[in-house]
Amino acid sequence: DDRRILAGRIASGRLKVGDRILFSPSNKTERVRSIEAWNADLPHEAEPGQSIGITTDEQLFIERGEIASHEEDAPIETNVFHGRLFWLGRMPLKAGAQYRLKLATRDLPVTVQRIERVIDADSLSMLDGQEVPRHGIGEAILRTRGMLALDEAARLARTGRFALSDGQNILAGGLIDMHGY
Repeated sequence: DDRRILAGRIASGRLKVGDRILFSPSNKTERVRSIEAWNADLPHEAEPGQSIGITTDEQLFIERGEIASHEEDAPIETNVFHGRLFWLGRMPLKAGAQYRLKLATRDLPVTVQRIERVIDADSLSMLDGQEVPRHGIGEAILRTRGMLALDEAARLARTGRFALSDGQNILAGGLIDMHGY
């Protein structure tokens, strides 16, 4: 039909018909007109784990990777964050290197701005140097080319975890920790 249905998965909280929601990082706000479900009656409320669609009072164009939240519980919007990561790449992770960042459904170019700590994965002791070796743990400041909507991993894991790739291979998995930044 002529409705625009926005599809996604509820990661946390509850969503009800009539709720005012914020889409991040575009900062568009709108009221939920209906909650749509496939092969089910139209629900008036959705909960974590459910894949749903919604319609809004005004039809919006929302980019892939946006996060919907209640206005009072919005995610952090930034293009720079502190990440703790486990490095799997054959070559060491170095400052200035560029990769692809995958965060929820968002996929962006990212640059390693600075490596802050290198940790030995076996002993958990600090290592000297500014490179994270293969199978090493590191803490780094990462900068994306576009804005991200994210949360700290301790608050909401689904939007607080990320992966780095070379476009084909996963090179690292990590957690967002804004207190380290």
